[in-house]
Amino acid sequence: MIDEHRGPGRHDALLRPLPADDDASGWMISYVDIMTLLVALLVLIITLGELGAGADPSKANERDAPAAPSTRELGVPLPEPLRRVMASREAPAAAPGALSPRAVSAALGVAGLPVARPAPPPALLAQPDSVATSDETREASPVDGPQWLMSAGVDLSRPLTDYLVVLADAPPLGVEAVDAAAVEGARAVSEALEEAPYLADLDGMEVSRIPEGVRLRVEDRLLFPTAEAELTEEGRALVASRLAEMVRRHPGEVAVEGHSDSRAIRTERFPSNWALSSARAIAIVEALVAAGVDPTRLRAVGLADTRPLAGNATAEGRARNRRVEVVIQAR
Repeated sequence: MIDEHRGPGRHDALLRPLPADDDASGWMISYVDIMTLLVALLVLIITLGELGAGADPSKANERDAPAAPSTRELGVPLPEPLRRVMASREAPAAAPGALSPRAVSAALGVAGLPVARPAPPPALLAQPDSVATSDETREASPVDGPQWLMSAGVDLSRPLTDYLVVLADAPPLGVEAVDAAAVEGARAVSEALEEAPYLADLDGMEVSRIPEGVRLRVEDRLLFPTAEAELTEEGRALVASRLAEMVRRHPGEVAVEGHSDSRAIRTERFPSNWALSSARAIAIVEALVAAGVDPTRLRAVGLADTRPLAGNATAEGRARNRRVEVVIQAR
């Protein structure tokens, strides 16, 4: 009976071989391994996030925030606007609920992915050729920052705004492009002034070059009596000769500006300094027209005491402020 139970038929029934199709289920082992790694990665990210949230927020921000750019002194004075910007620059705060950069780096390492690292910043300034590369020289004078390349004639004690040139892809705010015709007109006036015969300054009369063109400044005592707008004989001759000659020599619009001191005037004809300065400017314009100057180029402007050259507390300062200016503007 025992022998019958141990027969080959009974043994074959208990140990029946598996079908050949069941061998295809081997992919389940790889699938289980991948899911295990993903679950471990998720647990690691959650754990590190909770540890970062439980720490001191101020210390966490200081630890995770990107390093602020170095503001160490470079041995030269920076322009005031650049110094204010660098002093007020702060590292951006991390957004609330954001993952810690260290947690992300650890998660990438567990997953076998490369950790992204910031590229080194480009060199701001080229290194001078005279810097030695030997080990002794580097130990004696370490070069750990950008070096300034300037000619020997540059005075480093002066602000960099005297030498600094800023290149940008857009023009600065509040700056307008200069018309090409205005540039050509200014160049023509400059060349004409260089080629013109020398006109010596008289006592009380100045000739100078300004960005707009040429300016002739004449004190009122050479043109008008006190508190009057009628030209004297000497003043009319001065306008017909020197002023008219300069106006005819240089093309462009001509602005005749009348100026006064701060002392008030209250006469029947001139109730204020505005009326007096405007009347004197008009008198100069009429004298220039009589001398043959094209009237379409002329305009009279009264500025009263709004543009003083000196203080009005002394007689000398008030004498400088009482004047007429003829400005020849470039076309």
